[in-house]
Amino acid sequence: MSSLLNRVSNCQLSTNQLILLVALYFTLVFNFPFLKAVTITVLALDNFNLFFLATVPVLVFNLCTILFSLFSARPILKPVLIGITLISALVFYAKVSYGVVFDYGMIQNSAETHSAEALSYLNWHVVVFFLFTGVLPAAFILLVKVKYSSRFKSLISRTKLIFVSMLSILIIAGLYYPNYASVGRNNRQLQKSSVPFQYLVDSIKYTRDQYFTEPRSFKVLDTNPSLGRSDEKKKVIVMVLGETARAQNFSYNGYDKPTNRATEKYGLISFEKMFSCGTATAVSVPCMFSSLTRSNYDQMDAEYQQNLLDLVSLAGVDVLWVDNNGCKGVCERVPTINIDVKSDNPLCDGEYCFDEVLLEPLQDKLTHLSAPTTLIVLHMMGSHGPTYFKRYPNETRPFKDDCQRSDIQNCSQASLINTYDNTIAYTDQVLSEVIASLNALPQDVQPSMLYVSDHGESLGESGAYLHGFPYAFAPQEQKHIPLLAWFPKQRSQYIDTTCLQDHAKRDTFSHDNIFHSMLGMLNVHSTQYDKSLDMFATCMLTPSKDVMRLAQVQN
Repeated sequence: MSSLLNRVSNCQLSTNQLILLVALYFTLVFNFPFLKAVTITVLALDNFNLFFLATVPVLVFNLCTILFSLFSARPILKPVLIGITLISALVFYAKVSYGVVFDYGMIQNSAETHSAEALSYLNWHVVVFFLFTGVLPAAFILLVKVKYSSRFKSLISRTKLIFVSMLSILIIAGLYYPNYASVGRNNRQLQKSSVPFQYLVDSIKYTRDQYFTEPRSFKVLDTNPSLGRSDEKKKVIVMVLGETARAQNFSYNGYDKPTNRATEKYGLISFEKMFSCGTATAVSVPCMFSSLTRSNYDQMDAEYQQNLLDLVSLAGVDVLWVDNNGCKGVCERVPTINIDVKSDNPLCDGEYCFDEVLLEPLQDKLTHLSAPTTLIVLHMMGSHGPTYFKRYPNETRPFKDDCQRSDIQNCSQASLINTYDNTIAYTDQVLSEVIASLNALPQDVQPSMLYVSDHGESLGESGAYLHGFPYAFAPQEQKHIPLLAWFPKQRSQYIDTTCLQDHAKRDTFSHDNIFHSMLGMLNVHSTQYDKSLDMFATCMLTPSKDVMRLAQVQN
C-alpha cells in the first residue's frame, strides 16, 4: 500500500491531463448507467445508428472536460474535483442500487432529510461502494502532483482544451443532431441519469429558490370561511397521513396476503384508484393540503398561501396535528404535537418512534373535546425505507422471513416484500386502535376516519427501489396509493356508505381531491371549495345549503 501511495504521490500530471483523466473516469464509471440506458433505448429503435451511439460517450467526455476546465485555477482545482467526485459517488450508488435519480425533487428531499433518516441508508455495502468509487479516486486527485503553468500559459492551455471539446461537440451535433433530438425528446428520463450535470443544475435551482428568491407576502385565499352545522352532534374527524404506503400491498385492494386483518371487522371503504400528487413527502404533503392541483402545483405558491388547515381553523374547527414524521411546513400555523424520539417512551429508540406513539395524544384530545367540530391529523412514520424493519415492533410481524438490513437491494425479493408487508400490517393495527378510540366516544359525538398515504414505494420492480423518482417517469408503485375511509354506520347520518363504496371502487381520485373533500366532510364553507373535486359530495345525505351557495358564487 505504501509503495502504491508513493507511486501516486510521485506521479506528475499537467492540469489538462488531470482534467481529462477525471473526465474519462466520470464518463466510464459514474455515467455508466446513463450510457447503458441510452444504448438500450437506441438499440430498441427500428432503424438505429451505431455511429450515433458511439458518439454518446464522446459527447459526455467533452461535456465533463468543459465543466471541470471551468475550475482549473490552482487554488480550487483539487478541492472542486475531490468534492464533485465524492458527491457523484453517492449519486452513482443511489442510481445503481436503488434506481434513484437526483433531480430537483430529490435535492429537496435530501436537503430536508433529518440525520436519523440519512443514517438509515448507511450500511457496509454503501461504505465499501463509496470507498472504491469515491474515496480512492479522490485520494488519487489529492496525492498526484500537478504541474501548474503560469497564469498566461494556463489560460492559453485551458482555452485550447475547451475549444477542442466544444469543436468536438459541434461536429457531433452537426452529424447527429436529429438523432439526439429524437431520442432526447422521446426519452426525457435519460438526462436524469447524467452525472454530474443533472444534480448540479437542480442543486443550483434549489439553492436559488430557497435562498436567493425575493420573499413573498402570504396569500389569503378566503378571509371568511365558516362552519356549518347540520345537527346537534359534535363531529370528530381523524385524518391519518400515511408514509410510503402503496396501494397494491393492501388486502382491501385485492392483495393476496392478509395485511389488513386488524381493521377488516370495521368495514373500511377503500378507494382503489387513488393516486399521489408527487413521489416524495416534500411534494405530496404540501400538495394534498393545498388548493393547488398536481398540474399547477408549485412549492413556493403552496408555502405562501392558506392551506386546508389554515382555512378550517379560521372557520372554527379545532385542529390538532400530531407528528411522527415532519409536516413539511403544513402544520406551522395550527396547534402541533411533535413526538420526541429521544423521550423515555418504550416505543422510541432515540431515532424513531413506532406509530403507536400517536395514540396517547390522540386519546388525550378525544377525552377533552370542546369544539363542535374537531380535526385531528396523525402523521405516521408508516413504511419509510430503506430500514422497513425498524417501522414495526419485532413481536408484531406476521410475515417472519423479513429483511433486517438497510441495503435492501441485497435482500431476496420475498424477504423484502415480507418486511414491507409487515409495515403495512402494523399501520393497519394502529388504524384499528384509532377506530377503537373513536368508537368509544359518547353517542353524541359523530366520528369518522380517513387514511391516505403521501406516496408509494418501489420494491425492486424493474430494478427500482424506494421513491422520489420524477413523476412523469416514476413507476406505478410510487404513485398508486391507498385511501381508506371509516364511517360508523350506526352514527353516520350525513353520508351514504353504500353509495360511497360503489363510488370508491369505480372512480379515479388523487390528492387533488383531498382539500375539497375535507372541506366537505368538515362542513366548512369556503370560496375555495370545488364540489366537483369533493369525492364524498355525491354520497352526502344532508348536503349543506351553504355548499350550494358557494357553487353559485363560483359560477
